[in-house]
Amino acid sequence: MKDLFCFIVLLFYLTACSDSNRTLESELVNITDITYFEDESFSDVHVLHSAIFNDSVICNPICLGLGDSLLWVADAAYSSDTLVRCYSISGKTYLGAVYLKGNAPMELLSAASFDMSTDSLSYWTFDVTRQLWVGRPCFDLSLSTSTDDWNIINLRDSLLLGINNPHWLNDGRFVVNSLFCYKERFFICDPLNMNKQSVLNSSFQFKDRFSPSIMSDIFSTHLCVDDSRSYIVLAGKYLDLIEVYDTMGKSVLMLKGPKRGFSFKFDFNRSVSNSVLVKSPESRRAYLDIKAVEGKIYALYSGKSKDDKVHYSYSDCLYVFSMDGKCLSKYILDCPICDFVVDINKKRIYGISLNAEIVYFDF
Repeated sequence: MKDLFCFIVLLFYLTACSDSNRTLESELVNITDITYFEDESFSDVHVLHSAIFNDSVICNPICLGLGDSLLWVADAAYSSDTLVRCYSISGKTYLGAVYLKGNAPMELLSAASFDMSTDSLSYWTFDVTRQLWVGRPCFDLSLSTSTDDWNIINLRDSLLLGINNPHWLNDGRFVVNSLFCYKERFFICDPLNMNKQSVLNSSFQFKDRFSPSIMSDIFSTHLCVDDSRSYIVLAGKYLDLIEVYDTMGKSVLMLKGPKRGFSFKFDFNRSVSNSVLVKSPESRRAYLDIKAVEGKIYALYSGKSKDDKVHYSYSDCLYVFSMDGKCLSKYILDCPICDFVVDINKKRIYGISLNAEIVYFDF
């Protein structure tokens, strides 16, 4: 029976895609109220040249955070017991480890994202493995201090699986998305009682062709909150769509590009058989990271397939939009990066290069 089901679904898929005017996107979702852009929409194009930022500390950076004059770096090196490192922006110097790997009270198992408190007095690190969101004072980086001044929110208490990307809003609430949800674009949470408001978008009309585990992966997003804490911005990992919402969850912008049509491909047979998304050599990435700073959206776009000579999780193309969707600038980076932060004061972009180095670009 299972083989017959897979054959029927496969037959439907091949039939649906046989029409050259139809795309995988049209088979999975209808989206309305979209503003489209193309690569040619950017008349202001600049090539940015990189310089190495980090000193001789050996690490494998995978994620960056920025606050005031501090740069936080999540370290994935197997040979190190350090999980999060801290650097001084002004002095370009290494300040030391602020979290070690482990299960002890002052240790974390993973670091998936960083965020500043709204008063800029503490920085928050999310342990995606333990689903703990930990805030500690910016002025005290010592590993030897107690946890008396720490704030810890256990997001497992929210009864929402696969929480990711927590970010504070101005009114004491915070937003998260879930690795297992796609119709719910994100959630707005109250830390006092862990009540959560799911945010849907009426512009999306999903067609549930596959299991929720496959659909949630295909429509997964990166999430950020702008520096004024007034907007929540999403960028599709495989669907080349940028979504902007206000803090009440109202959609204010749907920006799609740079190519018409969603040409995402994956290993259909193995995905249906295992009920999980299995990539194929033709699988493409859309957006790799997104940040919103001083009314501008910075979006790192890949567009490459898995078999590209440069890994499709790295890109040298950074688009800049206004918050209402105008195409402002395109930055061509002289080395591909996978994650970045924007320092408006210094007019500088920090990123993680293919060589596992922290690099920066002045713009």
